[in-house]
Amino acid sequence: MNIVTLCGFGILAAALCVIVRQIKPESAVFVGIAAGIGILAAVVTAAAPSVGAISELAENAGISGEFTKVLLKALAVCYITTLSADCARDAGESAVAAKLELGGRISIAMLSLPVFVELANMVTGLIG
Repeated sequence: MNIVTLCGFGILAAALCVIVRQIKPESAVFVGIAAGIGILAAVVTAAAPSVGAISELAENAGISGEFTKVLLKALAVCYITTLSADCARDAGESAVAAKLELGGRISIAMLSLPVFVELANMVTGLIG
């Protein structure tokens, strides 16, 4: 992924949103959402090899594969939640954006629950 190309696409999309907003304001939100999805797809495609490298590093360090999966899922939830909340804010719906962020936080807490249980079991085993 070339960051210059990505940023150029983002600037072009932002300019297009400004132009569309002047002509047909209700359509500008959809242009922004489409641009966000396109940028996210490019980033995910470029980051895919890194996921394999992170998994390999964790495996070599003796870290459980479950912990790596939780970490990567939590990271994905963060990015998707941020993108969704930003789209809602762009549409003028800050209350919806706040609820999306709350949902993302709760989702991450639920995803990480098995890690906390394992940590508590390890601590309990060390103590007694």
